[in-house]
Amino acid sequence: MTYYVQLVDDLYALEEPWRTRFLLLIAKLATGQQWNDHMPSRSTTEAWLAERAWLQRQVAQMLDAWVKERC
Repeated sequence: MTYYVQLVDDLYALEEPWRTRFLLLIAKLATGQQWNDHMPSRSTTEAWLAERAWLQRQVAQMLDAWVKERC
């Protein structure tokens, strides 16, 4: 399994409302636009992470900080 697929799995494993909040933030970072009315698909999120190493790093750091904060 590639690293970005694991990140997407981890994102989708989050409970609501956190899953939606993280995905909307990632969509904004990836596109530079607000995503208020709809969620990016899983495949779109995977594509963004596959194409953008900087976004992979940022998402990994956010998830790591979130998990540490929740423990």
